[in-house]
Amino acid sequence: MDIKPLLKEDFLVLKDSATLSEMIGALKQFEKRSILVFRNNKYLGMVEKKHLLRSQMDVSEIKLKNFVHKSPLLNENEDIISTAYLMFQSNMDFLPVEREKKIIGVVQGIDVVRAALELAEAKHFKIADAKLVRLPKVNKDDPVAEAMAIMFHEKVDQVPLFDRGKLYGIITYKDILRKYLNWSPKRDVSAKFNKMASSRSAKPNTPELGSLPLSSFSTNDNLLTLSKTGTLKQAAEIMLRNNITDVIIADNGVVDGVMTVKNMLRVIGSLKIPQNFNIQFIGLNKVDLEPAQKYSIQKIVSNEALKLQRKIHHTQFELVVHLKEYEKDGTQHKYSVSLRVEFPGQIITSTEDDWDVETALRKALENAQNVAEKKFHSVKARERRRED
Repeated sequence: MDIKPLLKEDFLVLKDSATLSEMIGALKQFEKRSILVFRNNKYLGMVEKKHLLRSQMDVSEIKLKNFVHKSPLLNENEDIISTAYLMFQSNMDFLPVEREKKIIGVVQGIDVVRAALELAEAKHFKIADAKLVRLPKVNKDDPVAEAMAIMFHEKVDQVPLFDRGKLYGIITYKDILRKYLNWSPKRDVSAKFNKMASSRSAKPNTPELGSLPLSSFSTNDNLLTLSKTGTLKQAAEIMLRNNITDVIIADNGVVDGVMTVKNMLRVIGSLKIPQNFNIQFIGLNKVDLEPAQKYSIQKIVSNEALKLQRKIHHTQFELVVHLKEYEKDGTQHKYSVSLRVEFPGQIITSTEDDWDVETALRKALENAQNVAEKKFHSVKARERRRED
């Protein structure tokens, strides 16, 4: 399975000259977590929400370019397990997707997790299979700045709060973004303070704001928690329904830790297996294609070879891809793609043609995968009958 069904086109873009204040406003208005940063239409990288929780920042003055993180670019044909692995390795919950060197959308980590958990090899994963983030214990009367520091360093959206050793509530990133950076006049504080806190020049970690008690901002009713006996699929569903990237794992008020998207990506990414195949291209440099098209063909074959590897249970194989153009209509060429797959005791061939080279390639690869899966299952069935 590739990531195309997960692609979202409604992503936010800002110039690197924008301020953090502008970014915060955009995140709040559109309920997003990250923004892609460009300079003169060139992609520089991205800024995720987790990078905002710093101390002593004047968000109206600091430029976005100071917080840009370079991120990998995903090809639209990337395999979903490889994507999970890449996201975990790059410590990103959100990555841009490109086609022919242009960004066409984004994918979110939680969407990758949810789709991957539908795969046969991942359906069985439980909470116990993933590492939990163990957070320092925070009391309801501790200052807001303490929870913000934990969120920043531990890369979590939520921090449980305690009162006399018992779970009291949860402080979330949304609580801080909506309430802390936009303090309501209905709160029991001075009008001067309210005006300062809601102004463009408000500093997220000024001594006045940072010293406020967490109980002033926390969510204390209908807390979102999940038992440690639950499954990763249940955790992913809670995250998706509530637009969060982690969930607190607790039983009877006893908190075990926090399950994060990153740790779920880690479990799924562990399914990524070393490449156990060789690919050879014949005619790729002879057909009339742009460099970007040739790159796309190589990427498609690489991703589909990983899927083929799983279908034949990781048996080593050789894949030869032969491309030819044999018919022309004006400026258009008709392409032929022939595949040869060799693995122990078996040879599979597949040929397709089309006016679009990628269409012909995908058809040929799909045919080869279907035949390989049937052949491999037939061999295994005969082996089981002999054993019986």
